[in-house]
Amino acid sequence: MNRIHYANAIADLNVNLLKMSVTVEEALNKSISALRDQNPGLAEEVIRDDDKINDMEMELFDTVTTLMATEQPVAGDLRHLIGAIRIITDLERAGDYAVHIAKGVIRLQDVKYLKPLTILPEMAETATLMLKQAIEAFMNRDVVVAKETAKLDNEIDNGLKKIFKKLLPRMKENPDDVDQALELVFLGRYLERLGDHVVNICEWVIYTGTGDHVEL
Repeated sequence: MNRIHYANAIADLNVNLLKMSVTVEEALNKSISALRDQNPGLAEEVIRDDDKINDMEMELFDTVTTLMATEQPVAGDLRHLIGAIRIITDLERAGDYAVHIAKGVIRLQDVKYLKPLTILPEMAETATLMLKQAIEAFMNRDVVVAKETAKLDNEIDNGLKKIFKKLLPRMKENPDDVDQALELVFLGRYLERLGDHVVNICEWVIYTGTGDHVEL
């Protein structure tokens, strides 16, 4: 494979990685919409479509390993492929958390929510923004954007703290509300973990651009 063909192969890899990222974003947005509207049908769609994300992961992994084996890249090119493998894995795991949220929607489909759902959608909106920015940073090898994106995870962490603060007193005062309150806490935890995976992506963007391993 000559240099032009190799560059085209990397460009194709980036495009397909972006498609996987968009698919994960869509899964997250659908799961949160299903939660807000108590729409189990939409939640089931998220669960069914998880196979698409898994298939994308395998296809991208095969592409990267083939390029590494046939081209024997070095320096920045090698770091880009290593970063891609790790980012692909984090995207798949982020998709898993969208599925976990969708399953929570199904468990909550027949209950009246204890409180209006505002914090969880806000956390999901931040997570979606982080994911978009992190993948763009990878495409552009933009270390600065990666670092700034990782800082947004604090907003997600604070959202989880707010959920605990609101629901723990409710659980103590009303034992009948414990099951729903715990479910909502778990949903917040899923979003918090999803945010952590996006931070991982930002760390790999920095590695790709600089060769440095950092913890954000």
